[in-house]
Amino acid sequence: AGSMAEELESKYGVLKPHEKRNDFLSRMYFFTPLSKEWPLQGGTFILERSTSRHCLELWRNEIDDFANTERGRDQDALAKVYNRIEFEEETQCELVRMENENYIALPTPRTFDSIDSLNYPTLIHISNSVFAKRIDEQKQSNLINDVLQLTKEEQESGKYGKAIVRVGDR
Repeated sequence: AGSMAEELESKYGVLKPHEKRNDFLSRMYFFTPLSKEWPLQGGTFILERSTSRHCLELWRNEIDDFANTERGRDQDALAKVYNRIEFEEETQCELVRMENENYIALPTPRTFDSIDSLNYPTLIHISNSVFAKRIDEQKQSNLINDVLQLTKEEQESGKYGKAIVRVGDR
């Protein structure tokens, strides 16, 4: 079995750097979000070196436009690009949704304890969101310690394994 990236590239037909396709579409590949509010999970994605530039530029331009608003997050900008594609205002970019399977976990307070410590997903994305802020800090730290397999000495040093998202964080 190959790496997670190789598996996903094969499953979704992601071009290798030297490959080309005839449709000339720019493509980016995203995991499925937990919330129906978002069409795609923007925190982790796959690019095609030979085609993704146009989609990246669209996303960057939307991020720049949102930068001065209160809710100017990359996720909002990605949703706007997605909607432009859905309404056929944008025809040169395709955003492909990948199934999460056991490739990625997007923990929330409700699902955090269900992460299987014997079979961690390859990616664990703890979002800096209102949901993640409600995950107990000690539970986050324990997960980090387990995933990174930190020694007792490393844990006690205070350099590693601390909660990622705290209630007071923006």
